[in-house]
Amino acid sequence: MVLNCIILGDDPDGFEELEKFLAATPLVYLVCRCASMRDARHYLETKTIHIVILGNNIKEMNNLPLPPEFQSVLPVMVITYPDHKNIPYDLHPAGLMQQPFTQTVFNELINKIYNIIDMEGIATPAKNAGDYFMIRSENRQEKIFYKDLQYVEVMDDHILLHLGDQKIVTTEKLDWILAQLPVNAFMRVHRWFVIGFRHITHLGDDHVLVGKAKIPLTSQVQTEVAKRYQLPW
Repeated sequence: MVLNCIILGDDPDGFEELEKFLAATPLVYLVCRCASMRDARHYLETKTIHIVILGNNIKEMNNLPLPPEFQSVLPVMVITYPDHKNIPYDLHPAGLMQQPFTQTVFNELINKIYNIIDMEGIATPAKNAGDYFMIRSENRQEKIFYKDLQYVEVMDDHILLHLGDQKIVTTEKLDWILAQLPVNAFMRVHRWFVIGFRHITHLGDDHVLVGKAKIPLTSQVQTEVAKRYQLPW
């Protein structure tokens, strides 16, 4: 299991080093960096985020009188998704990383979070905990296994889900489909394409091959695709 992580707020001093630790740790994937919970709402609604790292100047916390000692630490939280409709997510304190950050301290904290999730009874995010999701295709529901989904292609009035020799046609919105996909294993790489990393057969400078399909990469995602391509699925 890869732990999906988001950063909230501005970078504290020394965060550049911490980001290197994130990139070097295959057990953790940095999904995004957001200024506020509101900005992170889309990712939280996918129910695939495991870890929240709190940086500086988070909008929802600007009016909170935080003690001075919190200016030199980075709170790390585990996020879960209760079934109660009035509570979309809940945060559980996992630890505080003191400056200066080190790879050893970071690894110890990640191992602790694994223990919290796997051994101490805190449920992992539930929405993508299974092997598949359901999607409407014409007048029926289709079961889409994550391991089989190679890429998603946006057409004029519908969307195609490519699963090897099979293609599923749906009129669901792309944003809805993205919300069903594990964020560490799939990525939107172009206005018209979402790819599954496990199915990439070749990584070029401005494109990827998924089977025989040549899918363009925008210049904004090329570096990120190259980095995520190295992660285990």
